[in-house]
Amino acid sequence: MSKRQSAKYKLDRRMGENIWGRPKSPVNRREYGPGQHGQRRKGKMSDFGIQLRAKQKVKGYYGDITEKQFKKNYIEAARMKGDTGQNLIGLLERRLDALVYRAKFAPTIFSALPSPPSVTVERAHT
Repeated sequence: MSKRQSAKYKLDRRMGENIWGRPKSPVNRREYGPGQHGQRRKGKMSDFGIQLRAKQKVKGYYGDITEKQFKKNYIEAARMKGDTGQNLIGLLERRLDALVYRAKFAPTIFSALPSPPSVTVERAHT
């Protein structure tokens, strides 16, 4: 898992919604995007743009996973029976950092990152 390089609030504003449900998110105050050109009108987004935005939102929500990790999970989800989208979310929720976050051992998904080794799973540090 890679470390988030960009600001979390900036990602919220770029996506146009409060992704993590934080009360102090600037999306609650400003509806426009971040930066110098954020207040300009947005054109109609293409189908590819909508799909890309949804993928970026999911990647950001689960702790900014890399494209390689995301693709591996997607291929595994496509191989499974049932809805690929639901299978993908299920696989992402089974990651160790998501489990640590959901079990309330860490306050945020980003602080649940398994480095340095702090959680032991079956006699192996992760």
